[in-house]
Amino acid sequence: MNKRIPVTLITGFLGAGKTTLLNHLVSNPEEKFALLVNEVGAIHIDEALIERGDEEMIELTNGCICCSIRADLRDTLLRIAKKHKAGEMKFDRLVIETTGIADPGPILQTFYFESAIEQQFVISSVVTLVDGAHFDRNLVYEEAVKQIGFADVVLLNKIDLLDQEKAAEVRKSIEEINPSAKVIETIQSDVSAKELFETFHFPLDEEQRLSLRQDASIRAGETFTALTIVEERPLDQSRFATVLREVIEAYGEDLYRYKGILRFDGTDAKIILQGTGMIYGTARRGTFTEDPKSTLVFIGKNLDEAAIRRGVEAAVSHG
Repeated sequence: MNKRIPVTLITGFLGAGKTTLLNHLVSNPEEKFALLVNEVGAIHIDEALIERGDEEMIELTNGCICCSIRADLRDTLLRIAKKHKAGEMKFDRLVIETTGIADPGPILQTFYFESAIEQQFVISSVVTLVDGAHFDRNLVYEEAVKQIGFADVVLLNKIDLLDQEKAAEVRKSIEEINPSAKVIETIQSDVSAKELFETFHFPLDEEQRLSLRQDASIRAGETFTALTIVEERPLDQSRFATVLREVIEAYGEDLYRYKGILRFDGTDAKIILQGTGMIYGTARRGTFTEDPKSTLVFIGKNLDEAAIRRGVEAAVSHG
């Protein structure tokens, strides 16, 4: 089987700094990127970097490529995969920029529910830019909150426009909305590309952040919910699987992201859980050496905190 193409999704509300970030990525590439954007001309790439191009594709002297989304996303991805396989497009990573008001959910679902896409591509990271200067104003929009909720990495941009107290307040709000995301403070979207990639599949630093979380329930916008549950008693593996299945079936696509470090009865193995919508996976990640406990985060729309907590309580082992 051919190696799948890693995909980074870059999202963020209007004016957050996505275009500036893309310019940084292609101007000083640590890998060869193919950028998939709504309109190539809107990226404003330095003309000195352009080797050749047209309204659909621009090839840069450093090996990066910028492409426009034509027709629908699925067709565009299949066309890129075909050209990549044939050697007509040579790149290491596909970076997709969403529009400012886009919901990342349907885009992510394309990579999981379209078998032809899933065979060619693998999600590597979801990066959300946040306009620190207009955070409170943007937070009233459900799309802006969901973009934070889906993220693995949140760039708190325009940090230079905030005083220290306000910056700490905004960062705290972001961490409450998405308890497991890495938050990086930036000026002019300037960040090392290495900080943005390979973060979707529960890296070690995310496990460490999650293990420090405490019980909490946060609501933002009209319907957004972020729920953190910490359970020190071991869980019964079979009963927890039933509870998780019931939660997934109850919320479906409204369950944006869910992650966990799980402690099961009869073993010191540390089990990692992560999912989006109806798709999830688990894996063993070493053993508990101290403070064994389960920490779960559910992020979604109109989540019933009491019902989910009752489910986790029912999964506690009494053996």
